[in-house]
Amino acid sequence: MKNNGSLRRLLLAAPFLACFSSCNRSPEHYFEQGNRMAASGRMEKAIALYNRALLLKKGYPEALTSRGLAYERIGDRQKARFDYEKAVEIAPYYAPAQNNLAAVYMDMGDYRGALRRLSALLSKGPDNAHARLNRGICLYRLSDHAGALPDLSRALELDPGLTLARYHRALCYSKLGYAAQAAADLDVLLGGFPEVAALRFERGRLRYNSGDLAGAYEDFEKAAALRPGEASYLYWLARAESGRGAYASALEHLDSALNASPDHARSWLLKGDILARSGDSARALESYSRAMEADRANAGIYRARMAALEHAAVRGKERPGARGR
Repeated sequence: MKNNGSLRRLLLAAPFLACFSSCNRSPEHYFEQGNRMAASGRMEKAIALYNRALLLKKGYPEALTSRGLAYERIGDRQKARFDYEKAVEIAPYYAPAQNNLAAVYMDMGDYRGALRRLSALLSKGPDNAHARLNRGICLYRLSDHAGALPDLSRALELDPGLTLARYHRALCYSKLGYAAQAAADLDVLLGGFPEVAALRFERGRLRYNSGDLAGAYEDFEKAAALRPGEASYLYWLARAESGRGAYASALEHLDSALNASPDHARSWLLKGDILARSGDSARALESYSRAMEADRANAGIYRARMAALEHAAVRGKERPGARGR
């Protein structure tokens, strides 16, 4: 399940400003109108209105933050970052600006930079659900799964509707070996989102690791149907079939994976293993070779498989010709 940026941002609600209802030139009026345009998806018009608000009131962190979010939604991350940074400069602990700026860092892959900002924000307001969510995701991405759990759980306590928090908590539980807790979170999510391939896939891996190959196959098959051509889903579908001894079907799934992604090394490796098991040494060697081409960093794994296969072939040739005198 990919991280949906819009779920990690805080959209500023347009304030109720009755006192400005008769004044069309106040910065608050333009800010309110900008938020209405943004809510209806008219981002260019929203930005123009935020610009007018900021012309009248330069130190206006709310307008800067909303304009930054509008820039993000039209794909201009650089301008968005500038607006968030300016808002933070004006109001250092203004939560929406800090949270959205941290999310930009996350989108750029700078999880440590985002973590510093989020931790500073949470030191001032520990009950910010979105900041908890984002910090939990940062810790997960930095492989601190145990550290991520408290933040993700607290985010869900504060806002049970944060599906990304539940999803990442399930991933953390899985990484830490808490299969039952991970499955419980995924079951809740699938109850509301049965057609999300990533959820099916993650539950399939849990089932596979617990030995439920039939259940794993069911989830992998559904995930692959929801996202045709996803090599990793087809690879795991093949693993479930191979584990049940359905080698012909597993090879078909692997061929589909490799048609979609010719450099998917894990699929070449599994194909080689299945072919070697069935006695097709020549094609197995070819598969291992293709895996090694696609994944030079782990060349030793594939060379070992090839050497073992060649050694077995030599021994097989020697046995029939041996004679005693």
